[in-house]
Order: sequence, then C-alpha cells, then structure tokens
Amino acid sequence: MNDLPDYEKAQLLLEKNEIFVSPAEAHGVISGLLACGLTIDDKEYLGLLSDVFNDGESFSNDLKQFFGTIYKQVVASFNDDEFQFDLFLPSDDETLIDQANGLVSWVAGFMLGFGLKQKDYGKLSSDVKEVITDFSEITRLDTTFEETEEDSQALHEVIEYVRVSALLCFAELGKEQNTQSTKKTLH
Repeated sequence: MNDLPDYEKAQLLLEKNEIFVSPAEAHGVISGLLACGLTIDDKEYLGLLSDVFNDGESFSNDLKQFFGTIYKQVVASFNDDEFQFDLFLPSDDETLIDQANGLVSWVAGFMLGFGLKQKDYGKLSSDVKEVITDFSEITRLDTTFEETEEDSQALHEVIEYVRVSALLCFAELGKEQNTQSTKKTLH
C-alpha cells in the first residue's frame, strides 16, 4: 500500500523548489485535511498547500505530481480496510533524532491541515479532542534521543499511537464526508 516516494528524494525536490518543509510535514498536512473531512475528490488541497507552503504561488509540475502522489496514497490508505496507513517519516536507517524530528513535523503538519478545515471543535467527539490534545503535546516532544533500543522502542510506540489516532480522526470525520460525496455521485 505504501506508494510513497523515497524520503530523501522528496526532501531534495521540496528544497529544489524552495518549499522549506519536510516531506513528513507535507504528508501530515494532507493527512490532517483528509482526516477532518476534506472531500476526497476535491482538488482544493493543492490551493491550500500552495497558500501554506508557497505564499499562494502555484507549484511547479513536479511538485503538483509529488503532492498528488501523496494525496492519492493517503486517500487510499485511509480507506483501506486493513488499516495500512503509514506516516511518511525518515527511514529507520536515519538517527532516532531525525526520526523523532520527522514525527514532530508530521504531527505539526497534521494539526495544521486539520485546523485549516475543521472549524467546529465543539462538535468533535471526546476521542478526537483527546487526539488533538495529545498531538499538541507531541509537537513539543524533546527529540534528543539516544541510539538505544529502549529509546527506539519508545519512539516507535509514539509513532504507532499517532498512526492509529490519525485513522481514528478519519474514521469519525473523514469517512462520513467520503460516504456523503459517494452517495452524491451515485445518482
């Protein structure tokens, strides 16, 4: 299910185009937009990403293709019955500090994407409110890890919590929107 590009190549592509965010953050923003109920067929995400990452300027074709690949992968994995959604983070070959920084960037991106479209926090379930509170704490995570098995395990537990929490948000908010848009197109 993981059809994401190579993380390092994605970072170089963003830098080449003077988009100074990590691939993790970009993936997080798209995931947040979809998890809060952005209509799946909607091309609005490119405009939102352009506003957030590029001062409203349109993206080059290679960036549009890159963001489109991420968007399609997130849509497919959020809708996967086997919960194959994964965060786009630096590989396990990178240092724990790089992986932790990637996680913090992903969570910050998710919060940004979620906040761009989710305006009524009062209507969120207690579970989703707890996720948002926890994600807010994770963005302040101390990312100075040592290269120990214990720290690696702790980081991977947080990554798994974030992954499952993003799926929970989508199941509650995004799936409802997706079902409604599907019903509209069946007529």
